[in-house]
Amino acid sequence: MAITNINYIELSNCIVDELHVRQRTDSEIDLTEEKQEWQLDTYLLARFLNNLEAGNIEMEGITIEKFAIKRRSIDELDSILLGYVDYEHGESYEYLDYTQPNDKFIYSVTPIATGDIEGKPTSVEIESDFVGFYIVDKDINNVLKFDKVIGNDIANVEKTLNQGRIQIETFNKYPSIYYTEQEYTSFSLSAVFIPSEWERSGKMYDRILNNFIRQHKSFIVKGSDGSIYVADISNPRKTTIMNSSKGFDYIQLIIDCVEVQDYKEFMQK
Repeated sequence: MAITNINYIELSNCIVDELHVRQRTDSEIDLTEEKQEWQLDTYLLARFLNNLEAGNIEMEGITIEKFAIKRRSIDELDSILLGYVDYEHGESYEYLDYTQPNDKFIYSVTPIATGDIEGKPTSVEIESDFVGFYIVDKDINNVLKFDKVIGNDIANVEKTLNQGRIQIETFNKYPSIYYTEQEYTSFSLSAVFIPSEWERSGKMYDRILNNFIRQHKSFIVKGSDGSIYVADISNPRKTTIMNSSKGFDYIQLIIDCVEVQDYKEFMQK
C-alpha cells in the first residue's frame, strides 16, 4: 500500500545509520541491507555524518553545482533544456524565457550535482498568452516587439507557404508537376516603433539593425496566433516623419522573415 502526503518523519528509541525516503512506496522496495545512492525519485537521503546535511546537498563530496531549467508542452513527454543557472546558497533566482509560443507548458527546475547527477525536479504548469509578433534572440533573450500600430490601422500578417515545385512542359496537353521535400513559410512584419524619451528614432533604428539585421543569424519569430518559426530576418524598410520633433518621433518598420529551420531542432542546440 502506497504511503502519500508525508509531512514529517520522527525517529525515536533506535540507532539509525542512514535514512532514505523515496517517492515510490508501492513498488521497488529494497529490503536488503545494501545502501542505495541518490535516485531520481529520492526525497531525502540522510547519512547522519555528525552534521545536519541531508537531501542531495554536500553529502560525501556530492555538491549541488547548478540548476537545469527545462520546458515541455503539457501534451508532450520530452522536455527542452533551456539552460543552466549556477547554484549559490541562499540566493533567489529569476529566469526569463521568451522562446515559448502561446500554449500551456510545464517548467521544471532540476538540481544538478557533481558528476552531472540529477536530483528530483520541481515542476509548475503555466500558460503563455501574449499579443502581437515577437522576434527573439535565443542566445541572449533579446526581444523585438511588433505590437504597435498607428490609429485604427490593423496590422495583418500575410504568410506564404513555399513548396519545392517543378513544372515541366511536355508535348502533351498538360505539363508535368513534381514536388520536392522543400517547404518553408515566408512573411513580412510591420509595426510602429517609438523611441525612449532620451533618444531619437534614428538611433533606435540603428540599434535595431545592429541587434537583429546585421547579426546575420537565425531568430525565433512567434505570433499571438500560436505560430512559431526559426527565420532569417532581412530587407528592412522604414518610414519616418519628415518634420519630426522631440516627443513626436517614431518610425514604421517593415522586415521580411523566411523560415530556415525546424523550431524544436533549433531549441535542442
